Amino acid sequence: MSNSIVCPYALGGINYKNGFVTSCPQQSDELYIIEDSVKPSDIINSPGFLKHRKEMMSGTWSQGCHLCKEAEEIGSQSMRHDFDHVLDRVVDLNLYDSDTGEIDFASLRHVEIRFSNSCNMACLHCSDVYSSGWMTKLKHYEADEEDRKHKLIQLTREFHKTDKNMNLSISISIEQMEELVSDLNKNFPNIMKIDFAGGEVLYQKQFFPCLELLAQHPNAANIRLAFHSNFNAKFDPVKLSKLLEPFDRSIIHMSLDAGKNIYGYFRTGDWDKLTENVRVFREIDKKSELNIVCTTSAYQIMDIENIFESFMELDVNFIDCSIVYTPRYMNPSLMALYFADEVKADIQKAKDVVERERQKRFANLDQHTYRRSWNPRKREFTDLRTALEGLNEVEHYVFNNHVSQAQWEAFMVYIRKTDKIWQQKFNEHMVNYKFNGTNIERIEHV
Repeated sequence: MSNSIVCPYALGGINYKNGFVTSCPQQSDELYIIEDSVKPSDIINSPGFLKHRKEMMSGTWSQGCHLCKEAEEIGSQSMRHDFDHVLDRVVDLNLYDSDTGEIDFASLRHVEIRFSNSCNMACLHCSDVYSSGWMTKLKHYEADEEDRKHKLIQLTREFHKTDKNMNLSISISIEQMEELVSDLNKNFPNIMKIDFAGGEVLYQKQFFPCLELLAQHPNAANIRLAFHSNFNAKFDPVKLSKLLEPFDRSIIHMSLDAGKNIYGYFRTGDWDKLTENVRVFREIDKKSELNIVCTTSAYQIMDIENIFESFMELDVNFIDCSIVYTPRYMNPSLMALYFADEVKADIQKAKDVVERERQKRFANLDQHTYRRSWNPRKREFTDLRTALEGLNEVEHYVFNNHVSQAQWEAFMVYIRKTDKIWQQKFNEHMVNYKFNGTNIERIEHV
């Protein structure tokens, strides 16, 4: 198997998406269409999964794995590297049948569940598939010829679809959730990690009952829970903390993607409400890991310094950066087409923000060791280390990935269209750039 593309997700993952199931968050092939059953035991060795595994293990990238393939081709980390630090525990080839492509149920280690697209936000990099907030924004909007010309797949409602007539509605009822989790509890003893994706889980009625039922899994004490949340919804932090207690540990990835300048613009949320929710939850919960995720598009590149200045104010464990690979008209590399020097300088300014914060904390260390990111053994703050790692990865991607003039032009149209639909103004939030209706210009500060 020397030519195999060994992927922990292909060999031990199941991911519930929009009416179909696949192996990981980025894999997009419809390996199983949800019709009669949502039970993992009916899905994990279905024909689509078998084909996917046999392709990867023969050294051929599955079609829906193109995002990982493209990232690795330019030397960046891909989704399949997530589990490298525990690869020996995740990939057990003795549980894989190379002739059939089947895996033993004991091989399933990672599960991602998505209940619905119910969400209290309408972030600019999202779509109506994953956000009911987007559905509301587009309720009275009809895509026009300009949208189709520039392939604005969010506005034409083709994002995530291989066919424009695909029905990608997400709807796992409480009853289906109970069937799914009961099957996990009964048949899959070696689960290591369960992720929850959105919509917004803290806004959805299925989430808390699901945690209660999962606590009955025989391996619950060794299961790591993780979920993405905007942490801007109304929820009971005391109840949440209590429901997370039975598990090994819980990792909450706060999808922030913005700082004070553009948070309301890009995510349609309230920065003050976010910071208050973080403060209250931190006072109550001493066990959970609370992280920031900065999903980085061209928008984030334009305000990267303020974003990391804002992040430094929050008491978190880690700061992770990810890339908006698609839609391609929002790719972060676009900003390097015309503003390469400025982008490089802005990323360096963001790094300088992190370094100044490090110096400040170590100058008065006793005042900062309360932070969850403080590691006394390594004498480091993990949020600062990972912030720099993330910025380095973003910089590498931005200056090594190819984008086109057509994608730039599509981005300009997207800004104009979404400003009108969202009833907001780019120029009221961006500090370093202005939009003149057809193009972006750099603002030179004296």
